[in-house]
Amino acid sequence: MPTHIGDFISTHVYDEQLKSSHSIIGPECCRFVDIAKGVEISEGRSWKNLHEVEVAITIARRFTKEKKSFRIITPYNPQRNLLEKGLTKAGLPWKDKCFNIDAFQGNEDDYIVISLVRSAKLGFMKEMRRTNVMLTRCKKAMIICTSRKFIEGPAADSLVGKLSRSLPDSAWTKGEEVKGARLFV
Repeated sequence: MPTHIGDFISTHVYDEQLKSSHSIIGPECCRFVDIAKGVEISEGRSWKNLHEVEVAITIARRFTKEKKSFRIITPYNPQRNLLEKGLTKAGLPWKDKCFNIDAFQGNEDDYIVISLVRSAKLGFMKEMRRTNVMLTRCKKAMIICTSRKFIEGPAADSLVGKLSRSLPDSAWTKGEEVKGARLFV
């Protein structure tokens, strides 16, 4: 994983015991996309977020066009199902593209798109092990789709909130600007 992410995880999860040796060293390896209008919607005992799906599909369209190797991960199966349907509807490859975090443990890809789903309560982000798995799957870079208000509010003390604070303000892009935004250097 890129050095900035590895060093962050080493500090906050592994008591500085994890050592990074990667050619990608700057904080530009991690981007956040502010899904300001996104809200978590209950589905049974799980969750989904329709606005995050729209943005993740836009990113997938760009990555496919740019021939980037990527996967989309999310903690919730209803969200994974919506992502797969969205990829299919957009005419994009969908097989072996979307995973819940637990199913993706032990795997990685060059680029990881993360759909956090939650916008009001922490949910799975209370679980350090699962959050750690989620944040350590990329070889080159990751994009986290979430609400900035949520990350800077209820989730501020979570691992994702701390990661956000470790990055410059320029790491955030508005969801509606993803089509034209420069995502990575």
